[in-house]
Amino acid sequence: MTKKKGTASLKMCFGAAGALLSLLLLCGGRADAVSSLQDGWLITPEEAAAPVAVLPGGAPFEVGRQDSNLGPAIEILKPNDGGKASGPIEIQINFVPKTGPVDVSSLKVTVVKFLSIDITDRLREFVSASGIQVKEAKIPAGKHIVRISVADAQGVRSVKEIEFEVL
Repeated sequence: MTKKKGTASLKMCFGAAGALLSLLLLCGGRADAVSSLQDGWLITPEEAAAPVAVLPGGAPFEVGRQDSNLGPAIEILKPNDGGKASGPIEIQINFVPKTGPVDVSSLKVTVVKFLSIDITDRLREFVSASGIQVKEAKIPAGKHIVRISVADAQGVRSVKEIEFEVL
């Protein structure tokens, strides 16, 4: 019985060490992403190349995804959902309040990957209560899935995804 207990402790230790190693690797990747951001990338080439977890049939696998449209409406005008465009990409997203004013501090924008990449802070200077406006976003070629989430002043949240391809 002691041997089994020791093995379980060892597995927990390696599990924690693996989690720590993963976190350190992610932080290292974030440092590269920050330096690339200074070169003007909204999504870096390294981030774009990261794998997307997919289910049989090709749908992205997502844990804990909750679609909602109870909060502010998220109107994606550019880029077109499912569309293709040459870079740099114009981004035009409107937030339309429903039950209360839009809480800009609740905004979260992520690139959907095996480990989603939060790009919210990269967009902050282009965000207002009326939406997100970027004239020329530098995004690498390839297919991208981006999730936008925003809430109103009462905390009622909406989530919307867009998929587009940069040629």
